[in-house]
Amino acid sequence: MSMLSADPRTLAREAYTYLYPLVMMDVTRRQCSSPLAAEKPGYGLPNQFHHLREFPSAEFRAVVRPNFDTLYSNAWLDLTGGPVELHVSDTGDRYYMLPLMDMWTDVFATIGQRTTGTGDQDYLIVGPDHDDTAPAGVTLLRAPTPYVWIIGRTQTNGLADYEAVWEVQDGYTLNAVPPRGYELDDQIDVTADALALVNKFGAVEFFTWASQALAANPPHAADFSMLARIANLGIVRGRKFDPGRFTEADLAEIEAGAQEALADILGSMAGFGTAANGWRTSLDTMGVYGNSYFKRAVVAAGGLGANPPEDAVYPVLAVDADGDPVNGGHDYLLRFEADAMPPAGAFWSVTMYDGEGYQVANEINRFALGDRDDLAYDEQDGSLTLYISQYNPGPDRESNWLPAPAGPLGITMRLYAPRPEVLDGTWNPPSVAKA
Repeated sequence: MSMLSADPRTLAREAYTYLYPLVMMDVTRRQCSSPLAAEKPGYGLPNQFHHLREFPSAEFRAVVRPNFDTLYSNAWLDLTGGPVELHVSDTGDRYYMLPLMDMWTDVFATIGQRTTGTGDQDYLIVGPDHDDTAPAGVTLLRAPTPYVWIIGRTQTNGLADYEAVWEVQDGYTLNAVPPRGYELDDQIDVTADALALVNKFGAVEFFTWASQALAANPPHAADFSMLARIANLGIVRGRKFDPGRFTEADLAEIEAGAQEALADILGSMAGFGTAANGWRTSLDTMGVYGNSYFKRAVVAAGGLGANPPEDAVYPVLAVDADGDPVNGGHDYLLRFEADAMPPAGAFWSVTMYDGEGYQVANEINRFALGDRDDLAYDEQDGSLTLYISQYNPGPDRESNWLPAPAGPLGITMRLYAPRPEVLDGTWNPPSVAKA
């Protein structure tokens, strides 16, 4: 029998790409549930919500590109011991979304203003092997994997809005306890972020971890072909990865294949998405990836927890109108014509980060601008110009000033509940021009 491209290096490259999001999710889940991280914001026991009650400070480094539009409500569900009940209280017409993500990073359900409305709601969330039925008035949600990440976001209109948002967050409740026999991981490193940990794994450590995660979390039904391929490396659901079956030469090839896959994943980020007017936007398969395994891995590395585009779209600025990388050494203008404002059904914003994706302190403590801010529009033609600069442009323009740090910039736009012209690519953000 023959098989095409079945050498250890090629198979390892394919297996690493396929399994990378699963390992990222499993490491993240174990970190978030570890008693060693109990004091970290957003971390804690499974089957409970853990709310972030304020926007990140300038010193916040837990994740890259945090948003300044919503407050987060995180929960890791463990369904191995039975169902979990989720209640959402009436949000008073406030925009929110509660995406439920399986361990392969697919969003299998989104509860929120766009999808289910803002009234009182009740759900019974069950694992893939449970036969439960929901009582009257309760919606059954069957998760593809026994572990689920809920990444809740609640619209927050500045610091003065905190107390109202806290009340909404407190209306998200889970009725469950950690399953009997649940073991908290008190060995995992919680000082480094999950991305750094996973990217340091050698091939043997990576595939050993992946095989354990695969045993606990069923693959998707459409994954047969990939599973048939990686079975030739001994990666089979329910079996431990056994490096002892390979020669030293084979192990060297497997390591090389895994490292090539990681380099490809990380190296593709700069060109990720479709380019238009200097911005790069990704729409196709986002949040629900099908068999786009490479894209799924890139998103897991670049921003674990992406939403489907119908809920949120995130154009990232790559170059200015002259084709140059954006840098704090220049002043820039971002101008929206009156008939071409960002088309968002909920709201939109533009957020400033440095080249590594972190916010930087500035004199007015402002990291984002959007349609909920007190912006000044042109009195003659109704256009809107945002001023991007290290330096305050003066009192007449300060309302529209997005402070920039020195050095490379990482400017990101967010459109929540984007309208059809965003989703079909008809509308793109305008070019950012040097002042």
